[in-house]
Amino acid sequence: MASNAGKVNGVIRSNEPLPLTVDQLTKQWFTQILKKSVKDVEVIEIIQGTASKVLIKLTYQNGTDCSATNVCVKGGFNPDVRESLPFLYAIYRLEAEFYCYLAPKLKIPLPPVLYAGTDTVNGQGIVVMADLKAQGYTFGNPLEAWTVERARMSVEQLATLHASTWGETGEAMSIKDAILGLLAPDEWDKRFAPDAKPPVPEIQNEGIVHGDAHIGNTFMSPAGEPGFLDWQVTQSASAMHDVAYFIGGALSIQDRRAHEKDLLQSYLDALKLAGGPELEIRDVWEEYRRQTFHGFAWALAGPLMQSREIVDAMVKRHCAAIVDHKSIELLEGHEV
Repeated sequence: MASNAGKVNGVIRSNEPLPLTVDQLTKQWFTQILKKSVKDVEVIEIIQGTASKVLIKLTYQNGTDCSATNVCVKGGFNPDVRESLPFLYAIYRLEAEFYCYLAPKLKIPLPPVLYAGTDTVNGQGIVVMADLKAQGYTFGNPLEAWTVERARMSVEQLATLHASTWGETGEAMSIKDAILGLLAPDEWDKRFAPDAKPPVPEIQNEGIVHGDAHIGNTFMSPAGEPGFLDWQVTQSASAMHDVAYFIGGALSIQDRRAHEKDLLQSYLDALKLAGGPELEIRDVWEEYRRQTFHGFAWALAGPLMQSREIVDAMVKRHCAAIVDHKSIELLEGHEV
């Protein structure tokens, strides 16, 4: 079972440059970051998306014996992305910071991570994790809507995530340190100094959310238990951001309409069980409907991030939810 146990090895904001290309993922680099003598590096597969995922077989030299392990190296290794969408490097850094700062305190399944680091030279962020594919795990496909029961397991995991940090301050979560990794100090002062910070709605301070909880960012264990991947836009926000976004994209339109409130109740039950607040559907329903609009972001995903086929499938589901819930009218302040 994937786990988040233990402190993650790595360096945040290193002044030594991290690799920017697959060719730079050398045995010398792995030996340095893993503190183990790596004899050979074999690239098995390169998967390009919002971030690059490089599946690698590492062979270690242990005295007279050799042992091997499969890892997945995630970061910004696509030169086309670096040229066309350089701002994406901020989310690569944020994911590395997530695994360093927040993952150790969460009680949800996460991939075992061997290294997480960022640098101040290239602005790169890299996470080296266990290759779940080599261990028999499978991954969610946005083209294939989920069953209601599988979706129920995931919303209950989201409840555990949200309960882990519900109501905590930035100081308690060291979140300011993570954000500072994305902003130069002078920009931090201009944007977040107390006299410059705009009022934040109370609901935005509920706790940490995944931020992009869709089925394409999930894994399934050999036993069928789902978990979430791709913690690149983790943020402090309304818990309904994750819940509405996930349900709207995970289920077929027909299943969502039939089972939406039942799944929301499962989330609320799990939230209470995990130590979060005791809430009823009527307490969160309007916010759930409002947050449904986040799914429209799929319409903005370009070809370097997602295929047209996947975008069209997700937009269809999310737009149906937006219309059903009259999300736009709510955001405009109309009573509906």
